[in-house]
Amino acid sequence: MAARTPADYPASLPLGLPSGGGSRALSPVARYVGTALLFIGLAGFAPLAVLWLYPDEASLAPCFIFPSLAAMALGYLLRFASSLPGRALPLSRRQAAVCTLLIWALAVVAYAAPFVAAGLLTPVQALFEATSGLTTTGLSVVDVATCPAMFLFHRSLICYLGGVGLVLVLTCVVTRTGGLGVYNAEGHTDRLLPSSAKTARLILLIYTGLIAVGAVAYVVAGMAPFDAVNISMCAVSTAGFATHPESLAFWQSPAIELITIVLMLAGGMNFLLLFLLIRGKVKAFLTHIETPLYFGVIVVFSLAVAALFGARGISDGPVDALRDGLFQVVSVLTSTGFQTVSSFAAMGPALLFLFLLLMFSGAEARSTSGGIKIYRVAVAALGLGQTLRSRYGSRRHITSVKINRFGKRTALTAEDVSEAQAFVALYLLVFMAGTFSFILCGATLQEAAFDFASCLGNTGVGTGFLGPESGPVPLVIGAVGMLLGRLEIIPLFMGAGALLSFLLGGVRHGR
Repeated sequence: MAARTPADYPASLPLGLPSGGGSRALSPVARYVGTALLFIGLAGFAPLAVLWLYPDEASLAPCFIFPSLAAMALGYLLRFASSLPGRALPLSRRQAAVCTLLIWALAVVAYAAPFVAAGLLTPVQALFEATSGLTTTGLSVVDVATCPAMFLFHRSLICYLGGVGLVLVLTCVVTRTGGLGVYNAEGHTDRLLPSSAKTARLILLIYTGLIAVGAVAYVVAGMAPFDAVNISMCAVSTAGFATHPESLAFWQSPAIELITIVLMLAGGMNFLLLFLLIRGKVKAFLTHIETPLYFGVIVVFSLAVAALFGARGISDGPVDALRDGLFQVVSVLTSTGFQTVSSFAAMGPALLFLFLLLMFSGAEARSTSGGIKIYRVAVAALGLGQTLRSRYGSRRHITSVKINRFGKRTALTAEDVSEAQAFVALYLLVFMAGTFSFILCGATLQEAAFDFASCLGNTGVGTGFLGPESGPVPLVIGAVGMLLGRLEIIPLFMGAGALLSFLLGGVRHGR
């Protein structure tokens, strides 16, 4: 047998897997994950900018430098250890799901590492905190009162990255169709402009612009610049991490609360609707199916919550009750989680039930909020009504249901209804499984249902069952619930199944 020359060997073996069905499928995934890790590592250096204001925290700098360098090194290896040519290739649906799963998992690890390196949290607590930030949930196990400013900014930064979608930034870099395919795998289908890259950059511009305007408004209202930047990032991303243990109640300022309500409302809106509003298409904005429902739910629930706040003595007088009720309803509906009241644990079953409904609903589709989303709730309800009419009503007057989408009147298809109803059913099944898991961990039914709904809805308010004193098992269950809610369940399951299939593909080929 003739001796082999170097040219006879493959240039590389991607991901350490042999060249078979599995490795060929994972090769394009490796390129996108590698590119994302390069960005994740680069963004990890951003908290070092806080040293300009807090130079006494310089000893904490290595806690961010080394994890960021490790993420970038891994990203470099993944990106350039691929057998693919230099150009980026489109991803299949399954590959996009795998890519999304890996990017989120690796980002959680990368952004959890500084907490462990600084000795602030245990590894499980750090993973919980990073997951809460990236999924814009806002549940925290950090002692905010003693937390260094560098880590407070780190928490807000990961909320910013997770709110707009980690892979959206990747789409800004990768101008071919694969990048947006990964973004769509997160549960989004935004297409504001014909170009994928232009769409991604426009969304990022709107998102960042809202944060900048909010930060300036906060400073004008009397907030310190450092707090203003952090709170604005967490308000627009509907995350809810605060820089003080009292959350927004620390300032006791109606002006600051009003600014926060506006930012939360913007964060809970469909990016496409915001784009239409910016372009002056007010009628299309107002007539879209979600708009009247979004603001209608806020009005109705604010009045109900205000009445209960007044009756239970949570607020002082009717004016404060309306103010607190409006703020908390917007905060929970948009899955932000900021608080102007002392505690949710002592509110009583009636208030917790109302907030539970808001957590299930969530705000608008294609926003930074969590939950089922108002659009799906409306479509599922309309489909149910049509089914009931067709079965039990007059069969001679069965007509199609029409809804207004972005200013255009369109018929609701059977596929639209089945997708919405299937997601609602799946969401409730996951909720029941998570609630039961918390009960097995020692929570009461009320604590388990409310806190897991908060995790799954990425809301960030709770009864206190999840906190610094919680064991590792409840924290892990909560973190999984947050990821399921942020990735809208199906992409996470699809990504895990596809990844396992790709890996087993290489094994079945005898490698």
